[in-house]
Amino acid sequence: MRRILIGVTAFAACAYSLPALAAQPPEEGEVIEDDEDLVLDDEDEMDAVPEAPADGAPTDTSFLDDPGGDADAAGAEVGGAGGEVGAASAEVSSLSEDEQREIDEKEITVIQPQAFLNVYTDSNTNKLKRRIELMPQVGLTINDPYVRHWAVGAEVNIWLSNRMAIGLNGTAFFGARTPQYDRIRFQEGLLLTANRTLWQASVDYLYEPFYGKIALFNQLLLHWEFYTQIGGGAIHTQNIPRFQAVHPTPFNHITGQLNLGFGVRYYIQNLDFFSVNLGVRTFGYFEAYEPLDRGVSTDPNAGSDFIDDPNISIGDDPTAAYEKAKTQPLGERLAFNVMFYLGASFYLPPTFEYSYRR
Repeated sequence: MRRILIGVTAFAACAYSLPALAAQPPEEGEVIEDDEDLVLDDEDEMDAVPEAPADGAPTDTSFLDDPGGDADAAGAEVGGAGGEVGAASAEVSSLSEDEQREIDEKEITVIQPQAFLNVYTDSNTNKLKRRIELMPQVGLTINDPYVRHWAVGAEVNIWLSNRMAIGLNGTAFFGARTPQYDRIRFQEGLLLTANRTLWQASVDYLYEPFYGKIALFNQLLLHWEFYTQIGGGAIHTQNIPRFQAVHPTPFNHITGQLNLGFGVRYYIQNLDFFSVNLGVRTFGYFEAYEPLDRGVSTDPNAGSDFIDDPNISIGDDPTAAYEKAKTQPLGERLAFNVMFYLGASFYLPPTFEYSYRR
């Protein structure tokens, strides 16, 4: 019986609380009165106006006074940042125009175009222009210790592009025996076989694989180009007789030659028509040397250990000696003549134009 009463009592308690849980929420704008709190909707809160103090008392502004909380720290942080920015702005504003320009120039990198063009497009006619190079030059041979040549020549190039050109060059040589030649002759009693070069002429192909710039004393900017040259033509040489008292007339030898050259040309700022060139050119050819058996010992009864060939030794006519010189082995006749030269180039037309893509 006791168990039944307990169950009925629990059921009644649950049934009594169900209507309260199922109650509907208050409608919008409805005021809910409570003993402790008064709840207003959002619009009422936004439109609420604080009540004026009674008896004209001053408004309470204590909330504006922060005795040293986070606001001071935040203000100090912002003020510090603002101070740094202000200091930086003051420093920038204190610079003069020239000082600011100098700073800007250090930050700006300018890539210059090639300072010299040999092929360009004429803006008036829209046609391709190829410049002509005229280069007088002087030189000196550097590989022969017995005969030294001074050289004077000229070169004409027609530029096919800014890297390639074809041209003609010619050189006149002025050769003479060096002191070494005479010293060996008098000290050792030996007569050297040597030839001098008279002139050369050739057709050349020129190519420029490298281009660069050099700053001199951080003031003058020189643009330079390295070039290589290969060509071929003719060369004229002449023998130096060993016994000039007996054979005063030398023989002449004209033959083909190949030449290979390397050089550097320097362009000077604001001189669009001029460049300075330094180079080395090597000529290779088959020489005709005076035969070793051309001399004065032609008498077999003179008791000499070596008898000269009378056919080429007697008389001053060098024709027979020259013909015999050409029959010597090619390996013994191969000769090289290396010349260092300095040239100044002048270009026509004297000016050029840059063309830019649009």
